Amino acid sequence: MANSVTPRSRNAVNQEVIRAARRQRAARLYNARKERWSFRWRRIRRAFLALFGIFIVALTAGLILGGLSFTTTVLTTLLAFAVFMVLSIYPATPKLRAEELGSATLPELAGSAELWLETRRRALPNAAVDAVDMIGVRLEQLAPQLATLQDNGPAAHEVRKLLSEHLPSLVDSYTRIPAELRNKTHAGSTPSQQLVEGLNVIAGQIEAMSLDLSRGDLDALATRGRFLETKYIDASDDG
Repeated sequence: MANSVTPRSRNAVNQEVIRAARRQRAARLYNARKERWSFRWRRIRRAFLALFGIFIVALTAGLILGGLSFTTTVLTTLLAFAVFMVLSIYPATPKLRAEELGSATLPELAGSAELWLETRRRALPNAAVDAVDMIGVRLEQLAPQLATLQDNGPAAHEVRKLLSEHLPSLVDSYTRIPAELRNKTHAGSTPSQQLVEGLNVIAGQIEAMSLDLSRGDLDALATRGRFLETKYIDASDDG
């Protein structure tokens, strides 16, 4: 008799995968926080260097001219304060935008899509958390495989379409819906339910793409994508 996987055992496996995904996410967020603070410290260090430079110039000018007037001293202080405030705030910490996914190189695309999805996590309902974590797991599995694809091939085109078009379109179409309408039934289900279903489909498509790549079945990979576009993306836009 062939072994069969029961729904209960499949659910247990999925839950274990999700728990592993959350542990991985905690590590990624820790590294992301370190990078953000590193960027902020560089910004503050640059502001202090500018402040120090202004006062050195003012001190040198005072020694050469035999002192500075009260007005010049006040203006120099205000200038130093303004420069310090501007440089300690700008440039702002960079955030990945959906438009930038399309220009990412193929080896970077999976990681960029995962980081972009993390920035949108707070705008999504609690019911979507497991699906987002599952997408993160699948993207980590897919990332090293993308380096083996030809960037201009049909398989690469389908991966790009899924990660840089379908995924952002699904999430953004949900976030454009007013909050008070997201849990109201429309066309048989709520926008929140449609979002979760769409994210689960995307997670499944990423897993299938990864399996196709592991088997070297590029033709199968190149034919994927229209189901998701028809069932969820177009429907969400119409809604």
